[in-house]
Amino acid sequence: MNKMYALVWNQALACWNVAHEGARRRRKSGARKGMVVAAVSLLGVGAMSSAFALPTGGAVVSGTGDILTFENGQEMSINQHSDKLITNWNGFSVAPGQTVTFNQPGKSSIALNRVVGTNASDIQGRVNANGQVFLVNPNGVVFGQGAQVNVGGLVASTRNISDADFTAGNYKFSGTSPAEIINNGSITTTQGGNVALLGTNVRNDGVIQAQMGRVALGAGDKFTVNFDGNNLLNLQVDGAAVDALVKNGGLLKADGGQVLMTAKSAGTMLQTVVNNQGTIEANTLRGTAGKITLDGGDMGKVLVAGVMTASATGTLGNGGVIETKGANTEVQLATRVNTLASNGQTGSWKITSNSVKVNPTAASGSDTAYADTLSSNLATTHIELASNAGDVVVGGPVTWNSGNRLKLSSKGDIELNGGLTATGANARVEMNAEKRVRLNGNVTLSGANASLGMNHNSGYALGQDAKVSLSGTGAAFDSNGSQYGVIQNATQLQAVNNNLNGLYVLGTDIKGYGAFKSIGGNSAFAGVFDGLGNTVSGFTVTNTGPNVGLFAANSGSISNLKLANMVVNGTTSGAGFSYIGGLAGSNTGTLTNVSTTGLRVNGSSAKHNVIGGLVGLNAGGSIDRASVGSASSALSASYVSGNSYTSSIGGLVGENVSGLAGAGNITNSTANVSLSGYMQRNPVGGVGGLVGSNKGGYIADSSSSGSINSIYRDLNMGGLIGYNQTGTVERSSSSASVRGYGASNIGGLVGLNTNSLIQESSSSSAVNGSGSAAVGGLVGSNQSSSLVDVKATGTVSDSSGVNIGGLVGYNSYGRIETAEVLGNVTGGSKANVGGLIGNNHGGVVEHTVARGKVVGGSQSHVGGLIGYNDGDLRSVEASGEVIGGFSSFVGGLVGTNDRNLGSIVETATSKGRVYGDLFSTVGGLAGQNHGQIVNSLALGAVGGSHYATLGGLVGLNTGNVRQSVATGKINYSGWGQIYGGLVGVNEGIMSYNSVLGEAAQVPVAGRNNGIIQ
Repeated sequence: MNKMYALVWNQALACWNVAHEGARRRRKSGARKGMVVAAVSLLGVGAMSSAFALPTGGAVVSGTGDILTFENGQEMSINQHSDKLITNWNGFSVAPGQTVTFNQPGKSSIALNRVVGTNASDIQGRVNANGQVFLVNPNGVVFGQGAQVNVGGLVASTRNISDADFTAGNYKFSGTSPAEIINNGSITTTQGGNVALLGTNVRNDGVIQAQMGRVALGAGDKFTVNFDGNNLLNLQVDGAAVDALVKNGGLLKADGGQVLMTAKSAGTMLQTVVNNQGTIEANTLRGTAGKITLDGGDMGKVLVAGVMTASATGTLGNGGVIETKGANTEVQLATRVNTLASNGQTGSWKITSNSVKVNPTAASGSDTAYADTLSSNLATTHIELASNAGDVVVGGPVTWNSGNRLKLSSKGDIELNGGLTATGANARVEMNAEKRVRLNGNVTLSGANASLGMNHNSGYALGQDAKVSLSGTGAAFDSNGSQYGVIQNATQLQAVNNNLNGLYVLGTDIKGYGAFKSIGGNSAFAGVFDGLGNTVSGFTVTNTGPNVGLFAANSGSISNLKLANMVVNGTTSGAGFSYIGGLAGSNTGTLTNVSTTGLRVNGSSAKHNVIGGLVGLNAGGSIDRASVGSASSALSASYVSGNSYTSSIGGLVGENVSGLAGAGNITNSTANVSLSGYMQRNPVGGVGGLVGSNKGGYIADSSSSGSINSIYRDLNMGGLIGYNQTGTVERSSSSASVRGYGASNIGGLVGLNTNSLIQESSSSSAVNGSGSAAVGGLVGSNQSSSLVDVKATGTVSDSSGVNIGGLVGYNSYGRIETAEVLGNVTGGSKANVGGLIGNNHGGVVEHTVARGKVVGGSQSHVGGLIGYNDGDLRSVEASGEVIGGFSSFVGGLVGTNDRNLGSIVETATSKGRVYGDLFSTVGGLAGQNHGQIVNSLALGAVGGSHYATLGGLVGLNTGNVRQSVATGKINYSGWGQIYGGLVGVNEGIMSYNSVLGEAAQVPVAGRNNGIIQ
């Protein structure tokens, strides 16, 4: 294909400039004849005018030399006598078949040729020099397809240099010409020579070679060129240019030397300033490794394609270094890089961008690089991905079978979302993050002596399904300057006993069998153990000491470890207390991202014990992102069983207490287990889906599911926590089914809650009791504690219990604020049954609502919100249907409001239908009131069986009711009933109340022995 360029009239400079073939070409003039366009085929350049003959008008302005023309004007000799020579030319071009030769004192001699005319330099013939030639032409420079340049060194620039700077050796070039420098020919230097093409727009589609030297293509407005002690060129771009661009579509070759493509743009970051689509070679020569640099500066985009080679194949020495960097670097899919060495070390390719993003293929869009490109090139080079400012994010699988290294370096986070897999011996993955490392994808290094390094300032997190495998012989792991032992089998795992202060990682899954003695025996593990997402399975764990688990006790750090299909049995020897857990008997250290599935933890100990699915006792330790059990199948279900010696049992932790390090912390954790078996009767013990007993501990953002079913009596049982004393629970929930027996405290979330805080938490548990002391959808018994912004949606029932509530069974001097209950509540006889609370003793309840149906048995106190109230209610509502058995007190809001005017119901609303059986006392708002009711509203219909007392607002009032309204229908149809639109029987004070709607169809009071105003 013919290479094309164009001559474009530059109005500002009043001259013709060289530009690429697609440029806009015009000369501004009032006359049509002034519009001149010159587009020239470089294969047909012989048709050009004489303006493109040998250089013309040469005048030496500094130094000494002479200019000779011979061979019928086809050859020119420039004989330089001084070390430096400055010649101004009217034009400097060389036509095909012509030759210009510089005869210079030595290789380091420099001839500066400055074009002061208006024509671009068109080099189609030959230029020879034994030293260095500088060609400065603001109109542009073209080396045509047939050009042959053989020099000691060449600098071609559209930027000028002053005579004084040149003479003083200050090679500073500056200017603003938009003209281009284009090479379609062949430029070759002697060994150790240099080639530099400098301008706004520099393009190479030919061949440039500088063996053991340097080739530089630079775009900008200002440049500084220096020569080192070996006379090798160093280039610095000092000033940015609008539309700066350097592009290579040909061959740049500097074996044993360096190739640099660099640009500084005054435009936006979206502008491409460096673009390689061709071939660049800087192979190792005579033991000297080469270097290739593509540098787009702080603002420019760098496009990387073609072939780049800095190898040392077939020779001695190491492979070279390739660096591609810019504000936005894009490596195209088919890019090929090779830095292999036959008799040395493989070189490296560093890809730098403000932020780095890697996706699977080119279909992902414009990313820094593609996973396929990295995979193919890791066969022939080490690769580093580095960010200047943002994160490094790698998605998609990167795989290689060589021993090369993939290095990720980030000024922010490193996030791995796709897998990294290397099967070659000595392969390495290294991650260096100034902030955090997040591994959401797998890292698999299976070759011999493969290694993984992770360095970070803000820690690292392994995703729930992520895994790191270091399965090859001699595998290594290091982090933040420390070397870790890599465990790959059961023998090595048991050998952790030999150094309980060591640093360890689990390099692969360990599928064991038979007995395994708890690591540590009678001592605690105090080192660091990172499971890297791998699994230990199959063992039956025992210990003769007081603590039983895979680790007897932990005071160090255990993380990213999975346990599966194991059995942990409590110790049967010795006296005293035993702590039993799947991972650790006791913990005073940190446990992070650990999980178990298919475990059976048994309190088979014949000594007093505490049992947890993960940890028996967490005494001031920290547990984060832990889980026990799985909902995926029955085969992976986990079981935790106590015995008559067990005082606390939890799906995750038996007891969470304060220790020397502070409060025990459990965060972002889950348990899905089946808790069963006997338990010791213990008023300060508990059975919980997550934690048995929480004594002064902190639990947040955690949940439980599964089932809790202890057949022993008088226990504290909760879907999340059995016994919560001076503890704090935040943003946690339970969906576990809870069933208890005897005089137990049973709650969907917490069984017994005393002097504690629960907030922003909920339960959807189905809660069932059998003769319980207190059973609640959220809390069984709430004593001197606060419940804030809570919710319960599961059903609650106990046919023989005492206090049954949709949220709380028994609330003693507790504070409940902002609560909602949606589930139905069912109680038996002689019970306190409420949609929100069964029995509120001295508690304060505000901004709450109960929407479920409430059913109570005979001789009960049954209320849509509270069965028996001896506290204060403000801004509350009940909307569910309420039904009571015979001889009960039944109210749409409160069954009984007690305390001789001390209990206050204020700004309350009841909406549901209310019904009481024989001899019941029934009210739209309250069955009976001995306290105060103020500014409240009853909307539901009121009805009852024979001999019932019915009131639209209150069935029986001995207290004070004022400024309240009843509107519901009074269904009076039974024998011996007493009914009134406002009150059935009044023995207290009722003032400023209203009877509206259907309630007004009957008398205000059925019987009045008090005051009605």
